Amino acid sequence: MPDSGSTVSRRGGRGPKIERIADRYGLDGLGDDLVDAWLGEGRERRSLRELEGDVNKRLIRAALDQAGAHVLDGEAENFYRLLTSDDVTAGSRTDARNTLRERGVDIEQLESDIISYQSVYNYLKRHRNVEREDDEDGQSATESGLATIRKLRSRLRTVTIDVIDRLVKAEAVFIGTYEVEVDIRVTCTDCDTRMTPTTLLNSGHCDCGHESDE
Repeated sequence: MPDSGSTVSRRGGRGPKIERIADRYGLDGLGDDLVDAWLGEGRERRSLRELEGDVNKRLIRAALDQAGAHVLDGEAENFYRLLTSDDVTAGSRTDARNTLRERGVDIEQLESDIISYQSVYNYLKRHRNVEREDDEDGQSATESGLATIRKLRSRLRTVTIDVIDRLVKAEAVFIGTYEVEVDIRVTCTDCDTRMTPTTLLNSGHCDCGHESDE
């Protein structure tokens, strides 16, 4: 869910998404933590992808805290995986959403607040003007591709929900509480490898490519 900069958010507010969620969830010092972690100031350097995960886990933990729910060790990490991983089944993702909802979390708000790699990049580069010597331009094509796919998948999910909601209100469709899942898979017809776009772009090959490297 990329954030292009100082725009009005879907649920109100201006400024970079990092700052908006920091305010909403009481994540004091989040921006400075990102800068220090990316530059390796007093700690081991973190990649943009790692920072994306770090922020989202803090976000989920904060959402549970605000709902008054007790958070077990590793629970925020597991919810993050269930909500965002391409390899999670639709049923498991729905169960995770329902569990968070039952524990008092506004799941729709939380999912809209989950940040992307691009949000971290935009914040560090455009709003904090941070540079480091070994910039991650080598990963930019892959990360940009993944961000585009995720944005389109999120958009398709939103459009589908809007269409269903309109038809329900018009009494053309009847359905109870529902969830919409957009499941994208890439299949190589030569080796029959079936994988998510994330798996393909991160690994760089299907089984054909793997075999040719051996």
